[in-house]
Amino acid sequence: MENTIIYLIRHADTIKEDGIRNTNEDTQNINEKEILSVEGEKKSRKLAEYKPLRNIDVIWSSSYTRAKETAKYIAYNNNLPINIDSNLNERKLGNLDELSIKFLLLNWCKVNDNTQLIYKNKILDIESPCLIKLIFKEKQLISLEQLNLGSVVK
Repeated sequence: MENTIIYLIRHADTIKEDGIRNTNEDTQNINEKEILSVEGEKKSRKLAEYKPLRNIDVIWSSSYTRAKETAKYIAYNNNLPINIDSNLNERKLGNLDELSIKFLLLNWCKVNDNTQLIYKNKILDIESPCLIKLIFKEKQLISLEQLNLGSVVK
């Protein structure tokens, strides 16, 4: 059986808004509709040109606006629809700046005292955007790697 490759992408930069976030339902609703900044849009377009993302079979996104906005360029370049699944949404309330996509990765990673993800003694630097490549053989993870986007999204 062929290996399955999954690219887990954290959305690009969003517009910075002042105020308390993710402390109640009203601020959570604002968080879910947060849009990409102009810089985030540029990075998303550049990310979509990254060679590993130019030949994919399916795209899944959370229902959050910023996630769909990041995925749209990848979807366009691959002539694919974006499948929406709210199970991919961030947890509801709390400090999402430090924890965001880490919840999905907790299946394979540990969190240190600085809330950084650790996989096989390597720290994953979860920025916006961020690209994690997971390779599965059947349902078993055989590789997890953070891809360096430094030259890709600059």
